[in-house]
Amino acid sequence: MRVTVLMSSCNGERFIAEQVRSILQQLPPDGRLMVRDDGSTDATVKCISGFGDPRITLRQGANIGFAKSFLTLLMEAPADADMVMFSDQDDVWLPEKIDRAWQHLQPLADQPALYSSAQMLVGEDLQPLQATPAWPRAPSFVGALAENVVTGCTAALNRPAVALLKSAGVPEGVFFHDWWLYLVLSAFGAVVYDNQPSLLYRQHGANLIGHGAGDLGRLIKILRFLMKHDWVGIMLGQIAALNRCYGNRLDAEQKKLLESHFVMASNTAVPRWRMLFGRQSWRQTALKEILFRLLLLLYKLNVWPPPGRRL
Repeated sequence: MRVTVLMSSCNGERFIAEQVRSILQQLPPDGRLMVRDDGSTDATVKCISGFGDPRITLRQGANIGFAKSFLTLLMEAPADADMVMFSDQDDVWLPEKIDRAWQHLQPLADQPALYSSAQMLVGEDLQPLQATPAWPRAPSFVGALAENVVTGCTAALNRPAVALLKSAGVPEGVFFHDWWLYLVLSAFGAVVYDNQPSLLYRQHGANLIGHGAGDLGRLIKILRFLMKHDWVGIMLGQIAALNRCYGNRLDAEQKKLLESHFVMASNTAVPRWRMLFGRQSWRQTALKEILFRLLLLLYKLNVWPPPGRRL
């Protein structure tokens, strides 16, 4: 089994050495850790170079953001890799993470497949907080249109999935690489979930979203993100990218779902009122469904985000 791990780094000198060690300890002798540094201004590059491990390849690039950085790495992943995994710079992989991902993906070798797992939430000093809960609902294409349930630092792809994603390159309009993986693989392959935590998911002030301990912690992090970003615009950008890159490969039912809930024009997606008031359920829980529809309503009424801040 040939495995490649992809890591995008950016100003991660505080925690990255600990993460790299946890990967190398279980990476096979012929495995690869491909790191793309996304414009660090601290000692991140020096920390990685200091390992001197031939399994590590490091290249420095301009700051293009984590999603484009990860997808750029994916385009460079070796074609003969049996499994490609994603890693953040500030977590710690638990032993046998690579083996567990392979055990879940190996039976699906004849189709594109995406693996994701639970995480053990920890504080900055790795003090345990809690394990993330199981998904209330199974992964689906409908769900992937409006919500991401795949945490990128746990994601792994088999060879057919890598080939499928490479065919689209690095699309414009993709804000979250893990959501993009989930969206594409839910449309054309299999998405499997491992309820056993595979890593220590460090929560700290620099997390873009993170997870937060407990439902309240998670809600607070989400609300802070929503105050700064056009979340509906992010969702629509990904749906437009899916239609642009893979529209001719969607089946009749998937095309009908998109056409009945979105207006597709000029590489954009606009939600129809049916998405707000229809009977289709989009999110994993009732509370998230209510929040989602409220965001849609504010978007349709041009209340939030203001038109000048929309993507």
